[in-house]
Amino acid sequence: MKKFLLALLLGLNLTMPLFSQEESTTKPSPKDDGEIKTLFKKSNHKAKIGYYIGPEGAYTQFKGRDVFLGGLGLGVIVNHFFSVGLEGYGIVNSNYLWYDNVDATNKRGAYLYGGYGGLKFEFRLWAKSPVHVNFPLLIGGGGLTYNTTAYHNHDYNNNNNNGTTLDWDSFFVVEPGVMLELNLLKFMRLGAGISYRYSPDVDLMNTPGGLINNFNAKVSLRFGKF
Repeated sequence: MKKFLLALLLGLNLTMPLFSQEESTTKPSPKDDGEIKTLFKKSNHKAKIGYYIGPEGAYTQFKGRDVFLGGLGLGVIVNHFFSVGLEGYGIVNSNYLWYDNVDATNKRGAYLYGGYGGLKFEFRLWAKSPVHVNFPLLIGGGGLTYNTTAYHNHDYNNNNNNGTTLDWDSFFVVEPGVMLELNLLKFMRLGAGISYRYSPDVDLMNTPGGLINNFNAKVSLRFGKF
């Protein structure tokens, strides 16, 4: 009987470490919360939505002639750094853009009118800083026309002032750029930078196809919730 009790106690002593080892291996460590870890973790932070509207201006050249563009932009801002909206520009100094011999057959010249616009996408770096960088991209279309409306050499009685359209064309345009923006006030933002306007299919009489392909010096003033 003593030998049996001695053998039983010895067996219990040998199996206790096994139970304790199994318990330690199945119990989660204090750092393990049991949640499956993923590469993209869902955040409870809601996206912040803002908006803007404001005038835009640009200086460029068409065929060596100085051109001033005026426009308006508006859009929606998501999480401060990304925005999508609409933007349009028009030539504001057409009365100085007289081109001779547009209609070479009849030896007639004309003024250049037109504009362009479309969807505008923007991506910002350091958007919450007082000074930050913006990378805009405009994709859209526009139109140009040669018309004798207005006056030539500031002479309202000139025979060219008959409102005749000599030619017109619509075109596709894409314009990437880079802007430096300053947060002047919580609701006001000033921007300045450069862009490049590219349109591959402008087709006007006696006019090079790359008429409007050129760099732009741009300024913008925006109002809204940033």
